[in-house]
Amino acid sequence: MSVEVTRLPSGLVIVTDAMPHLETASLGVWVGSGSRDEQPDEHGISHLLEHMAFKGTSRRSARQIAEEIEAVGGDLNAATSAENTAYYARVLKADVPLALDVLSDILADPTFDPTELKREQHVIVQEIGASEDTPDDIVFDYLQAKAFPKQPLGRSILGTPETVRSFEPSRLRAYLARNYKAPDMVVAAAGAVDHAAVVHEVERRFSSFAGPAAPVPEVARFGGGETLMPAASIASILLLASPLPPAMMAPA
Repeated sequence: MSVEVTRLPSGLVIVTDAMPHLETASLGVWVGSGSRDEQPDEHGISHLLEHMAFKGTSRRSARQIAEEIEAVGGDLNAATSAENTAYYARVLKADVPLALDVLSDILADPTFDPTELKREQHVIVQEIGASEDTPDDIVFDYLQAKAFPKQPLGRSILGTPETVRSFEPSRLRAYLARNYKAPDMVVAAAGAVDHAAVVHEVERRFSSFAGPAAPVPEVARFGGGETLMPAASIASILLLASPLPPAMMAPA
């Protein structure tokens, strides 16, 4: 069995799957915190924090974060769900330590620059608008809202334009400090990796996340029901989501 698991004294779990025949590796940090962990006045903060993690640290600017990984042919990205947030990279074998350094840096030491924050808030507001014009996205927001009314699981992961614009750097720092804790984090790597080497890198780079586990989110309470939309509203959404037939397209 090539899968190896180590739990550090802090509670952080390290999982690797070594594949000696490969020269590349995929690795990332999975945090057991997502939109479900948001307080009523934090709607959308999990997703905003994911965006802001890439916008600068004390050691790296937003540009340096992107360029250091891209300069070695790597890829860096992230995703937010209701249950967790993932930050991950794909790099060559020799660049695994670099990827772990960048990942730990953006999570342990983000600066939350106010100028970058305003820019990302605008980006997310645009995402919210785009999702509202995408039937196969918004239908699941309607489903969650009916299934779990008046609770975090029933709210969209993106938040609302009003809530997203309301967050200050101090709010992001407080949410990060409360929810990004070692007992709720997993560092996973697969491909051209050595378990002992990954454990060594993680031990020294992720020590700042030590502490008690994050608060447990409230138990989900199923509600149920239905959402009815006027036929005109449905038609307008479908029209926006569908390509226009040639006869209806404006000339170039």
